[in-house]
Amino acid sequence: MNYQSIIENLQVKVLLRFFFLIAFFPNKVESQVVKVDSISISKEWKDCNGMNRLTVNVNALCNPNEPPFDGHKTMIDVSLKNKKHSLNVQFDDPDYQMEMIAFSEKNIWFYNLKKTQVVFIPFTYCSNSDSEKKLSYIILYNDKKYLYHIPFKCTEDDDCVLNEDLNKSMSDLNPKIKTELIKKIQSHYKKGSDFN
Repeated sequence: MNYQSIIENLQVKVLLRFFFLIAFFPNKVESQVVKVDSISISKEWKDCNGMNRLTVNVNALCNPNEPPFDGHKTMIDVSLKNKKHSLNVQFDDPDYQMEMIAFSEKNIWFYNLKKTQVVFIPFTYCSNSDSEKKLSYIILYNDKKYLYHIPFKCTEDDDCVLNEDLNKSMSDLNPKIKTELIKKIQSHYKKGSDFN
């Protein structure tokens, strides 16, 4: 018997023992399953554009009372269809490792402008930061669509102030719509708890 055959014989024995251990003593593999909420809503109404159908889908929706608050790919997809227009806005949050979208159907509001309903869809974020908050708005009007991200600074006392000049950042928005939106933002987002 030569050394070559001894080595091959040992390799075969070691390989057989390895397969035996794997087959009869498998390692217990556990995975963590995290339930991620999603929501899909739709609303319908009539205005000068005919029958309108609004659909909002949010994936990896944040529940502020229950983790996780970040780490899942989170997005919002909004569409508005009527006989004159078809609009779609999709926002894939690039900061999903640090935050998740917080959205509630009851926060959607409308403003009547020239016999057309302007649609306002606000959403906020669950994140690890208490001093910096962000509010986002999707606005749909006729054949126009807008997406704004509005930063706030908050104190330890939970008081929050705008961290941006909205007249400048929303300069492309119809003046009447902009006035209504700024009024709403200034009256509803004063405390950190208003972002949940």
